[in-house]
Amino acid sequence: MNESRPYRRPAPKDWWAKAPYRAYTVREMSGLAVAGYGAVLFAGLYSLSQGPESWAAYVRFLQSPVSLLLHAALLAAVLYHVKTWFQILPKTMPKLILGRAPVAQRTITRVATIFAGACSLALVLITLGVAR
Repeated sequence: MNESRPYRRPAPKDWWAKAPYRAYTVREMSGLAVAGYGAVLFAGLYSLSQGPESWAAYVRFLQSPVSLLLHAALLAAVLYHVKTWFQILPKTMPKLILGRAPVAQRTITRVATIFAGACSLALVLITLGVAR
């Protein structure tokens, strides 16, 4: 063993696809769907900045069957990402203690999910109110 190179334990090339890591890998890859949907939104902003013809072409694309399938797949992946993010939340934060008892992880997940849903609903309602 050379002193300048530390020992590296051999690992199979498909370690990420095996049972303990598979859920983590799928969860992290679902983050790409979040980025993909952000790219769709940025494309809309760009087409809006290019004028009415470009915006009309973008809207036509959004109404196409390919776009609807893409949005359905992205929505499913984003919802999975959000669900798993809220499940991981209590595991990544310091232990929350109310009174003298720790708060259950399930309670933290539920409260955070309800709060995020309420904020999202408020944003939708505000947006719909501004659009009128």
